[in-house]
Amino acid sequence: MKLPTIFVVLTIAATLLFQSDRQKMVQACAAEAGEGAIYLREFVVDLPKSERDGQPAMYRQAVVLRGNNIYRFNLCNQKGEAVLRIYDSSNMILSTYDANTNKEFNPINFLCRKTGQYNIVITFKNGKAGETIGIMSHVSK
Repeated sequence: MKLPTIFVVLTIAATLLFQSDRQKMVQACAAEAGEGAIYLREFVVDLPKSERDGQPAMYRQAVVLRGNNIYRFNLCNQKGEAVLRIYDSSNMILSTYDANTNKEFNPINFLCRKTGQYNIVITFKNGKAGETIGIMSHVSK
């Protein structure tokens, strides 16, 4: 085999191995969503440390949720202390962390009252770097 061909084969093999490990982590995290949760999608997040005076690093994903449905969000932290927030336009509706009481809630259930676009925002406490997997599930009533 020529050198470029070997390089391509090794690159493909490494990519498949990485995807397999990622799939296993996502499946394990989805299994932690609890009984009655039906997996819908994952959020794989890897954020750098925030700059001193800058905006904290964040992962943002728009999702469309249907009214009169219960959604469950859970985080499986790999590195760091992740916080997931749900926004309707610019208003925060729900969070996995309450800064006033310093309590974490994982998983959280969200009763969606109206169909529409919502923003899922994931950050890490104190702007630190971190990696996490977030899972969005539907919960039957």
